[in-house]
Amino acid sequence: MPTQSKRTTAIIILTILTVVWGTTFSIVQNAFSEITPILFAAIRFVLSLCIFLSISRDSRNGIRLLFSPKNTTEKFFRKQALIIGTALGVGYILQFAGLVTTTTSKSAFLTSTTVIWTPIFSKIIGHETFSFQKVFAVTLAIIGIVFLMHPYPVEKIVIGDVLTLACAFSFGIYILWLDKIHKVANDVSGGEHASVMMISAMQLFIGLICILIVMPFAETSHLQVTGNTVFAILYTTIFATALSTFIQVMYQKEVTPTSAVLIYTLEPVVAAFIGYLWLSEKLTTMEFAGAMIIIGSMIIGQINFSYKMKKGSS
Repeated sequence: MPTQSKRTTAIIILTILTVVWGTTFSIVQNAFSEITPILFAAIRFVLSLCIFLSISRDSRNGIRLLFSPKNTTEKFFRKQALIIGTALGVGYILQFAGLVTTTTSKSAFLTSTTVIWTPIFSKIIGHETFSFQKVFAVTLAIIGIVFLMHPYPVEKIVIGDVLTLACAFSFGIYILWLDKIHKVANDVSGGEHASVMMISAMQLFIGLICILIVMPFAETSHLQVTGNTVFAILYTTIFATALSTFIQVMYQKEVTPTSAVLIYTLEPVVAAFIGYLWLSEKLTTMEFAGAMIIIGSMIIGQINFSYKMKKGSS
């Protein structure tokens, strides 16, 4: 398949994935009255990891490699997997911990600043070069996010705001390193599908360890088993964790980190429209304009998206 065709396919599939993520907001919000957030994340990671381990020998090989790498290449692969797994797990922890003291709208806004940090981090390590198109698309996305979520007027900064901003940093590192890990993963596994399964299982395992370490200190966990809770766990496990992990690992490598993060800014747009259509939530003119600006920034960021990547980059 030609490179451009792969890229187009990746854009379409990552957009669909982001729509799925957007559907989880209301489901998760309802579940948090019956289960504590970090326990919820832990269960999602455990069940998703079990899915990968039960269906894929390559996933099981990935977990074994975390404990007993046999050569320099496998040790380097483990190091890269530790970075993305830790970034993923810490990102979830910081986001949920931040929600304890900050508002949902401010949390969504600060998490969306990943669209700023990802290209900055990518530029710092020399992975990606800036162009007017990228800067313009990212700027539009920021404006759209502000209009959609309007976290102003600025209130007193609380610890939750700081934690959520750190969450955005962590997710930015995750998106960037996920783009970097594939070459060494292919060298270790010998094939694209095998490397995707290994990366998926390894990052879930490492992220789960991070969550389990922090959970006793971050919350007094409780779970009330109801139909609503079971549905939320199963839906987010299957579609928003297991399937989305595979899709993100499989297809994000076909686009640049900046291109990917622009696609992911559609998540709050989808959540806003779902709230408007099915939850009787109001969408103001400014919020609607913000949603349209975000969609426009994503499109601008993909059309004829020319970039220079250093040798060895995707």
